Amino acid sequence: MRKKISLVFIFLVIFQIQIRAEIFCSASLISKITIYWDSSLSMKDKDIDKELLVLNSYFKNTPNVEVDLITFSNTINLQKRFEVVNSNWESLKDELVKVNYDGVAFYDVLLEKITSDVVFLFTDGVEVIDKLVLNKTNKTHIINSLKKANRSILEQESLSAKGNFIDLSRINIDEALNLLNLNVSQKEIPKREVVDQRGTLNDEFITGSVYSSNGALLGVSITINGEKGVVTDSSGEFNIEAEKGDTLTVSYLGLQTQEILIGEDKRFEILLINDETELEEVVVAGKSKPKEEVETGYGKTNKDKVGYAVQSIDSDNLLEGRNDNISVHGKFSGVTRYGGNDDISQMILRANSMLLNVYPLILVDGTPISRSSSTGRVQLTNFIDPNNIAKITVLKGLVATNRYGSEGGNGVILITTKTSLAGVKSENSKNSALIKNNDFTEDLAIVNNSLKEFKYIKEFKKYKTLDEVYTYYLSQRIDYIDNPMYFVHISDYFLQFSNRELSSKILSNCLEVNQDNIELLKLVAYKAEQQQDLFLAKRIYENLAKLKPVAAQSYRDLALIYQEIGNYQEALDIYKKIKNNSYQGINFSGIEKVVTNEMRSLISKHQTLLDLSDVSDYYLKDINYDARIVIDYNDVSADFEIQFVNPQKKFFSWPHTKAENEIRLYEEKEMGFNTEEFLLIDAQKGEWQINIESKVKKSKNPVVLKYTVYKNYGKSNETIEVNIIMLNNMKEKKLLGKIKI
Repeated sequence: MRKKISLVFIFLVIFQIQIRAEIFCSASLISKITIYWDSSLSMKDKDIDKELLVLNSYFKNTPNVEVDLITFSNTINLQKRFEVVNSNWESLKDELVKVNYDGVAFYDVLLEKITSDVVFLFTDGVEVIDKLVLNKTNKTHIINSLKKANRSILEQESLSAKGNFIDLSRINIDEALNLLNLNVSQKEIPKREVVDQRGTLNDEFITGSVYSSNGALLGVSITINGEKGVVTDSSGEFNIEAEKGDTLTVSYLGLQTQEILIGEDKRFEILLINDETELEEVVVAGKSKPKEEVETGYGKTNKDKVGYAVQSIDSDNLLEGRNDNISVHGKFSGVTRYGGNDDISQMILRANSMLLNVYPLILVDGTPISRSSSTGRVQLTNFIDPNNIAKITVLKGLVATNRYGSEGGNGVILITTKTSLAGVKSENSKNSALIKNNDFTEDLAIVNNSLKEFKYIKEFKKYKTLDEVYTYYLSQRIDYIDNPMYFVHISDYFLQFSNRELSSKILSNCLEVNQDNIELLKLVAYKAEQQQDLFLAKRIYENLAKLKPVAAQSYRDLALIYQEIGNYQEALDIYKKIKNNSYQGINFSGIEKVVTNEMRSLISKHQTLLDLSDVSDYYLKDINYDARIVIDYNDVSADFEIQFVNPQKKFFSWPHTKAENEIRLYEEKEMGFNTEEFLLIDAQKGEWQINIESKVKKSKNPVVLKYTVYKNYGKSNETIEVNIIMLNNMKEKKLLGKIKI
């Protein structure tokens, strides 16, 4: 018996020595490691003490090793090499302790090829813009110490990189060291439980995929409790923060919406079925529905056979305007008013050009009347009795108006009277008169973009150097962490120190604290463009294209930012796809004019660098505008009005309001666009003035307008000026800017 016990004892001793020798040999084979240290804003509350304990134990077992430290957020903040000798890693630890956590995390740095035996990644895995994807050529351990983390992704990526996910918020230090085979025997190492995405790894995030009978669905809306939301990617996958008891709503146009109560499961496979009621076969005998006929300028025809847009309203829908003029506000899409009255002769059909020939051709019972002129004369239509009008039809576009030649280039308005329908010839008396109510006499204050009025900016006055101001900002931001405009203003303030990298980092915090917010993504993209941080703007626009794949604006913005950063062929390829309707299911008609001008400008300036083999000659013609004004807004529901004043002090307005342009706002929401342009071509010499009046009421998000002025558009001496205007707190009409021609 004693002999057996002795043999067992000897066997265990030999076994332990062998295991320790294997661990020692494994450690001795490691000569170089890389530490990726996520220093984004979301990491500021991490348990750094626990993380340092793990590293301390690691260096005790690997006493002599070369360490490459890379700290990163929106850019690489530090890249430095350290030599750990005899387990002394004090200099490395000091560097880690003094890291400042600021900015959004861009994970593309993790894809770079490195030569290390082992990689440690310290992160929470929160994906704001970038997806966390590792370079699988290196064994990578991922370490997290935050309660709120993207655990499903961290587990998945560590497994694929042949490493471990060490969640210090859920396991103690000893368990963490066991996972790294440090200071324990093999038999003490617990069997690792491999849990796939259907498990319960993450209390904060859930994942899933959405598909229909045709396969995975891109762009499905996923919301929690009707508020925060994401959309599925090209594989139908989604990842969203949620907890037990929340309601997950899954919706997609044309398919039935599903609501799911979140329980213990953290992974969902969701099938959406057609949003239609299946009926048994029924044969119904009856009268067919009469086909709707419309007036086209060639006589009446079946509306279904017309190959272009025709809009009509009859007498029941007409509004009686001031002085018996005909008011059609909000009745036709793309129609805006000029001057201070509602006369139909002063309507503009889509053109939005600040020139003298913007008015449509008007025909009363087939007879044209004199065209209005924005120089100050107008042919009013108040000679027509509003009660005698049977119908008004609007024709837009060259195809729809080709019967009238160049006279119909700005659209055609057909007015049909009741007397003509009754066979009685109407008396078309003409009455030219000076335009009324469009003389501009106001003295407006210019939009104030000064930062001096903000309390948090005033507090910086006592600090002089960049380091002093930045140190104070790190403590100050705690009080404003949920205010995105705080980071916008602080970012602007830091530009005075000529440190664009730091300014960009601060600006990107808006994305860290307000994830999955489309309006804020656009705001930050606009601001990044203004600050000439085109890399950040590009990343955001690319992300928006993934989040809003059926929005027309996504593709125009992407093409424009590619043009701005010098990716000219990529920009042209997108423009061509837009013009050729290659993006299925997306309606670009709302921004067709904008895209056309930008495509022509791109070709005009960079023709020798582009493949133009399949581009129409029309786009090869030089473009030459005195000025081009483009407005973009981050919220399509925002109410505001842009006013243009010519050198003769005559004005016209472009309303972006539900009251006066309801159809336009509806189109923007349905098509997914939020931009408009205004052109000056061979314009009157002198000073043009642009004003803005905000009618934005309460909004949970900042509502901003990006105002871009191109002077000498398309010419070699073209200049660009970008301004960002906040509309939330604007209480009165302001001067937006002036342009000298």
